[in-house]
Amino acid sequence: MILYKDPFGITPIIEPVIMAMGYELWGLECQTGTRVARVRIYIDCNTGVTLEDCSRVSQRLSAVLGAQDPITMPYTLEISSPGINRPLFTIEQMQGAVGNKIKIRTLWPIEERRNIGGILAAVKDEKIIIKTDSEDTFAVPVNAIRNAKLDIEIKFND
Repeated sequence: MILYKDPFGITPIIEPVIMAMGYELWGLECQTGTRVARVRIYIDCNTGVTLEDCSRVSQRLSAVLGAQDPITMPYTLEISSPGINRPLFTIEQMQGAVGNKIKIRTLWPIEERRNIGGILAAVKDEKIIIKTDSEDTFAVPVNAIRNAKLDIEIKFND
């Protein structure tokens, strides 16, 4: 199940192109509330994603989207690696993140909170279970999630 919104319907256009280039479509974000839309596409690869990878995918997708013209307004195309604090766009990605610390923002309050952070304890029955540092447990319906991302902390030795 995909949690992200694709207002332009470009996923079926871009995913085969990205896969043919040897990458995975991790997800996409579209911001359409301004004069110029922003379309950010996240790609991943088990060997990592470099700036050169993003540039190659950007050039290819620009050509494909330019030829098919599915986006009916001016837009900026961005290609990015999901990074270490990667956004989570699918149930499968959430299942893969069980046991890790995450942050979510909800579309409506869940037990009077819209921002919830903690350990992703489980994904079941169309809900994610988050256990906070204070040992509170939140069962969040997946359809209530506005966005979710890993919350990895890197500690450096002094």
